[in-house]
Amino acid sequence: MPGRTGQPRISQARVVFGLVVMLVGTLLLLDRLEWWGVRLNVALWPWILVVLGLVRLSDSSTDARGCLRGRRSGMWLLFVGGWGLLNEYRLFGIHYGHSWPILLIGAGVLIVWRAMDQGAPDRSTSAPARREP
Repeated sequence: MPGRTGQPRISQARVVFGLVVMLVGTLLLLDRLEWWGVRLNVALWPWILVVLGLVRLSDSSTDARGCLRGRRSGMWLLFVGGWGLLNEYRLFGIHYGHSWPILLIGAGVLIVWRAMDQGAPDRSTSAPARREP
């Protein structure tokens, strides 16, 4: 929603959320680089992606076509988070050395999904189809 000057309003909740994500990313980077004695000793990043994906999926706002905004991004975050969990905990014998093609498959699914969504008719402006007698 535009403000008084015609500029779009800044969402304070999104700014705070973005700052929290940057802080967590910084802590994870410090852990990986072993700087300043930060040790997390737990594979947090996949769990963070899973939580972010669930938050995106729970967002009920829609775009101009009536599609849920967070659906694709939420599913992608869940997918990458799930892939990370499989690798970090070595579930089913999966590890980073041979599981990276799974990300390419997921990216391909995302590309096709987006292309099919873009080809869908605009629900906000299209009239309902009439049945011919």
